[in-house]
Amino acid sequence: MDAPTATPNLDRHAVVDRFGVAVPVADPDGEREQQLLDDLIELQAREALIEARRARTIEQLRALTERRIVATAAARSAASGDNSADARGGATWTPRFTARRELATELATLLRESERTAETRIAHAELLGAHLSETADALERAVITPRHAQLIIDRACDLPAETRAEFERLALSAAERMGVGPFARRLRRLRELMHPEPIEQRAETASAERWVAVEPAADAMAYLTAYLPAIDAVAIHNRVNAIARNLAGDGETRTAAQRRTDVFTALLVAGEVPGGACETAGRGSDETAHRAGAAPAHTPLGHGIRPRVSITVPALTLLARAGADVAADARAAHLEGYGPIDDETAARWAARAPSFRRILTDPHTGAVLSVGRERYTVPADLAAALRVRDDTCRFPGCVRAANSCELDHTVDWAHGGATSADNLAHLCRSHHQLKHRTSWGVRHLGAGRLEWTSPRRRVHVSEPPGFGDPPRVRSTAAAAAEARPVRSRERRDDGSPPPRPRRRFGPRAPLPDEPPF
Repeated sequence: MDAPTATPNLDRHAVVDRFGVAVPVADPDGEREQQLLDDLIELQAREALIEARRARTIEQLRALTERRIVATAAARSAASGDNSADARGGATWTPRFTARRELATELATLLRESERTAETRIAHAELLGAHLSETADALERAVITPRHAQLIIDRACDLPAETRAEFERLALSAAERMGVGPFARRLRRLRELMHPEPIEQRAETASAERWVAVEPAADAMAYLTAYLPAIDAVAIHNRVNAIARNLAGDGETRTAAQRRTDVFTALLVAGEVPGGACETAGRGSDETAHRAGAAPAHTPLGHGIRPRVSITVPALTLLARAGADVAADARAAHLEGYGPIDDETAARWAARAPSFRRILTDPHTGAVLSVGRERYTVPADLAAALRVRDDTCRFPGCVRAANSCELDHTVDWAHGGATSADNLAHLCRSHHQLKHRTSWGVRHLGAGRLEWTSPRRRVHVSEPPGFGDPPRVRSTAAAAAEARPVRSRERRDDGSPPPRPRRRFGPRAPLPDEPPF
């Protein structure tokens, strides 16, 4: 085992150039700003180098510890003539398990952190060394940040070994050009598309582990957290948002965040939201009565608003599930505000949908080709298509949902810009104002990609979430038939919810009831 090497020196110019060469400026203050920005880039690169060396050192410690304990166990067995498991620990305390527990407690006490954190460090270091060597190399070269590497490990840990290499290649390609927020969404999407186990089976297994928990906070506050199917979570969130928007008006002093929280609490505690009413007219006899001059129907807030979710489902996939002799689309169904979902859930909700909107897309790239008219006000069909394309605010690093953002003409209408897909993008209110009030610039590169240029002339590219997606991995019929049994978790004796699901890195035996002594 090689001894840990010193952290290599950084090539400052090489590191800085990866983030865009700054245009020289004439004023001293501007030149100093550029130097300070370059200093920050170099400091972040040094953090990556330190994290890479930390992981390499921990992996070497793990290998040495495991080698020592295996040798000790073999010598003990040879001396006693007994090759069976240690009677004091049973089958649990294997040499590998003993080595990891010993090292985890050593690191926890040495670094003054929890044993869980130490165990995670060991597992991550082992995965980097054995299966994600390209990620480790990119981290050591400071091409990616420690947070990017952490996200890659988290998503790769439960992928089969034969899938990790391609996943790592696509992940690293995205990591070099994306901020942490969009990159996390990209990785979740990649993992769903590349996992060979049918998503229906994984969704069923994960749904069996749903829970709700309360976590105390300071100042007589608490966090109420729920782990539940994504489509239910999005529907709940959208309904709360819709009711909260209806409560805004003259005399309302609460912020939008406060209204959403109050609506959420009132719906769960009392079943409806006090303080107002909402119109329900709009279809059938209610609409006719409204046109005739009758008062619109009202209902207490909370009862008159149904949750709305937007799901993009390839038509061929729906036809295939309905029994038509067509091949299902390689692209996954997409839940707005979340990402890929299983075909079964998408088809079930599509069967209950009150209406459909057809959007013409390129069969290979999925890019929107045509949604019709050109005028300053964005038509509803074009707005819907762009919401599906963008999914979030398109400023680099922002992940605010597109349905709460504004459509912006990249080239202003007053300056000749068209109301078309290649001149429109979603921006949240903050970044919309930033574009118009500062020196940030943006232009379309095609296929929904945007090139942003900072006030100091550094270039950042923002890509739509589906850009560069690999084909979805679909298992064979035989593999799909071998569904894993749905696991369930027993509640604790005090009635509190079970612990949150934790990612596991390889086989891990539980601690025995009796200690090995």
